[in-house]
Amino acid sequence: MKTTALLICISGLAFSAACGSTQDESKVSSGTAGTASTAGTPGSAANAGSGSLVVGDPGSGGGSAGSGPKTGGIVALTPEQVSAIADNACDGWSVEPETKPAVLEFVVDTSLSMNEVPGAQPGQPGNGPTKWESTRDALKGVISALPDSIAVGLFFYPNMNNQARSRPAEIDSCVNTRVGTPPARLTATQKATLIGALDATDPNGWTPTDGAYQHALESALLPSTIPGDKYVLLITDGQPTLRLDCTSNNNGNGPGGINPVESQPIVDHVAAALGKGVRTFLIGSPGSEGGRAWMSEAAIVGGTAAAGCKVMGPPYCHLDMTTAPDFGVALKAGLNKVTGSIACTYDIPDPGQGQIVDNDLINLVVTTSSGTQLVLPDERADCDEGWRISGNQVVLCEGTCSRVQREHDSIQLLFGCQSGMIGPVK
Repeated sequence: MKTTALLICISGLAFSAACGSTQDESKVSSGTAGTASTAGTPGSAANAGSGSLVVGDPGSGGGSAGSGPKTGGIVALTPEQVSAIADNACDGWSVEPETKPAVLEFVVDTSLSMNEVPGAQPGQPGNGPTKWESTRDALKGVISALPDSIAVGLFFYPNMNNQARSRPAEIDSCVNTRVGTPPARLTATQKATLIGALDATDPNGWTPTDGAYQHALESALLPSTIPGDKYVLLITDGQPTLRLDCTSNNNGNGPGGINPVESQPIVDHVAAALGKGVRTFLIGSPGSEGGRAWMSEAAIVGGTAAAGCKVMGPPYCHLDMTTAPDFGVALKAGLNKVTGSIACTYDIPDPGQGQIVDNDLINLVVTTSSGTQLVLPDERADCDEGWRISGNQVVLCEGTCSRVQREHDSIQLLFGCQSGMIGPVK
């Protein structure tokens, strides 16, 4: 899938400009396209004062121009409105960037507790799939649906029958470092390899989360020469019970006779990974209630925390699945959210010539088989239909991303009119 990005750098004040000079870092805009004297009704278009055409309600918080909060949504556009947006966008310069490539390493907890059924009493079989069965099936579905612009690797831990140690040992004493699928583009062959590995894995052993994270990062993800932003997605159902040196903190008083070890080293290593250009997502499966704080902290220092989140929640800064009534359904949604934010991420182009892009002056237009729509921005932490700015990138919300990928819709990113506002019609 390709996007068409159009950028405007108009020096006159007849239209709202999306570029400013880097000399003073000021934003250049006129009052015509950035404001409206008459608001249209939500979901409709109406002529406003000074010849401006308003889409949505600028002051209602529906995601259009104005001071209200941006909450996303879509507005159907007529051909005339599409032309008006294009005419007031950057018709002097255009590029067609591909979907941004990415390299994603799944680090998946397969310790013995993953054989438990969520909500079941200790020692009881419970009804429904185990945590591992839900995790396996959700991963298979997500991997099957990801585009080949993403490279994916997979590492299970501990993937062996390890045991508690009082003396330090090498990482391969508690993590099976000999087995793993290194990142590769998601060809049919790579997808089959990953799905085969998921089917062939059974939970076993204690939980050496720090060692597994470090090994996957240092041996598979960082050495990868595949172009693209790099990510780790760590899925775990509980507190770590083995340190990086494979030692434990077992005095027999914890659940099942096992006490967790310190989690701060994991947070520190996630922060160090961000310094090397790797962002880390964390998903807490049922059983990870005691690890919510460190997982949220790790999401923050790993560069993936949701806006407005709290370390002690709610909402937590990682994807917390501990209270989901149906873990399998919640995990699929969480994985789609993570992979969607990776697969539907687009760089904001550099206009060059000493100009800067004004992020407030961006429109996203989607053309479908049934017509053309304006997709409105959404500033909320948990958005579905819309888009948001993350750093120097445009990221589609989960529902918009899924729809665009599923239906192969075409996207235009237009820079020049305040989002939700069409400037003076030519």
